[in-house]
Amino acid sequence: MCRLLRVMVDARMLVGRFSGVARFVTRLIDELSKQDGLEVVALCGCEVFTPWTDRGDIEVVTSSFCRRDRTAVRRLWWEERNLRGLIRRARVDLFHATWNTGVPGFCPVPAVLTIHDLIPWSDPKAHFTTVPQRWSYRRAMRGSVRRASSITTVSDYVRCQVVTALNVEPWKVATVSNGVDMPSPDSARASPSSTPYALYVGGHEPRKNVAGVLRAMQRYQERFGDGLELRLTGHPASLSADATDVYRRLRDKPLVRFLGDIDDAELARHYSHARVLLMLSHDEGFGLPVLEAMAHGCPVVAASNASLPEVVGNAGLLVDADNPNAVCEAV
Repeated sequence: MCRLLRVMVDARMLVGRFSGVARFVTRLIDELSKQDGLEVVALCGCEVFTPWTDRGDIEVVTSSFCRRDRTAVRRLWWEERNLRGLIRRARVDLFHATWNTGVPGFCPVPAVLTIHDLIPWSDPKAHFTTVPQRWSYRRAMRGSVRRASSITTVSDYVRCQVVTALNVEPWKVATVSNGVDMPSPDSARASPSSTPYALYVGGHEPRKNVAGVLRAMQRYQERFGDGLELRLTGHPASLSADATDVYRRLRDKPLVRFLGDIDDAELARHYSHARVLLMLSHDEGFGLPVLEAMAHGCPVVAASNASLPEVVGNAGLLVDADNPNAVCEAV
């Protein structure tokens, strides 16, 4: 009988904020665990992802990686000190580095590297405040790309960046686009909101251009009245400085509502009943919310730059993200 192929998947990013990369990794591990001929080993940090604790089809390996190790300097130091030994002791046949970097030097098995974006590479000072942080990120990226046996990217946009900016042979890099879970009938049957609303889903860092979303909705209100509310995931305290300035001019009006941290079921309900999803990012490696929104039948207005035209195709409206009039007309 043939021996099962043991695959270790890096899931350390689950320590901390549950991001788009974390969503990608949890779904990847769930799907790999269903495949015949594989044994899936999830490399976690010091906090195990709770849904995996009682799973018999996933072997969980814990490590000393914790929240404070997420900075570029500490992450590089931790990986060079610990990662190779963890892979060797797990006796796996393949390692999948899922978090942009993380292929250790002298990796004992072939490694696949998934790169979700190169946003910090193109503008390091906007993401890393110190020279050591920027140096560590670039060292980790260059080393991981060189050591990986194969590289996957989530969009052709990122693939072109990897090939060009990191001088990687094109044959080594393949695009494997993100997927989406189709909505359940229950989400479609849920009672719609009595208040029409536009929806924003995502983080609040400057590149997300939440300020542009707020400006566009302010223009919409000026032209068409108060008939359309804006709902955003997250909290006002996490807004960028530019978005905070715009929000201060709006917050006394019943226009903007922050949803906080919501679970998948609640997010599905918001997708199902929103009149439109707005995603006006200046840069995206993929842009999963537009795909999720379209899967729920929610119309999409997205920026005509970066990966978003590739993901939206002709199924939504693409606009100049910095032109509030154009966004307003699209809405």
